[in-house]
Amino acid sequence: MSGEEGGLARLAVKTVLITPSGALSPGPLSLSAIVAGAYLGWVGGVFVALGHMAFELPFVFLLLKASSSIELYIKRLYRPLTTAISLFILYFSILSFEAAARGPGAGNSAIPLEPSSYATAFVIGVVLTGFNAHFLLWWVSVGFPLITGAARSPPLGALVMYASHVWMDFAWLALLAGMGDVASTFAPAYRALMALVGLMLLLFAFDLLARAWLGKRLLPL
Repeated sequence: MSGEEGGLARLAVKTVLITPSGALSPGPLSLSAIVAGAYLGWVGGVFVALGHMAFELPFVFLLLKASSSIELYIKRLYRPLTTAISLFILYFSILSFEAAARGPGAGNSAIPLEPSSYATAFVIGVVLTGFNAHFLLWWVSVGFPLITGAARSPPLGALVMYASHVWMDFAWLALLAGMGDVASTFAPAYRALMALVGLMLLLFAFDLLARAWLGKRLLPL
């Protein structure tokens, strides 16, 4: 194995070890995949992941070019970004409570952006990624060694790093969507799951707002 190949292999291993701290952590994107799965099956999670990747991939490649200035920009916009995503999460929480009240097989509601189509699942993935300042800052903090490692071996470094990272997003979100799909076949389980997701989303939204405006955490996450 040549020096470059060894470096790429080490980068892939490092990516697989670091990625779970972000990809597998509980949060609005994970919860949205469960809701999408209740409507669309496991494929709903794939489309949430596609929306996530649609924002994340260009963002990561942008970080390879201008990481320090992007970090400063994110921190300046932390409050408005967090407020925007918190409002969206609150909206999604209401949607989840409404789905719990309706139960499975009751037909779609008139609520816009209900994840009853692949297009809306994709849009939800984009929004919950692009407006999530904590996700953006993960890449310039915990995930930054992956950026610097990829930058040492252009262009293969970036491709190896991102491929080693993004498959976990797809696998995890599809798995969560599958859980939502299974729950949707049992009315009591479906109602309980949607109510729990709605409650967790509500807590996440207020936690984000408290962090942004009061400097305090409501959740130990």
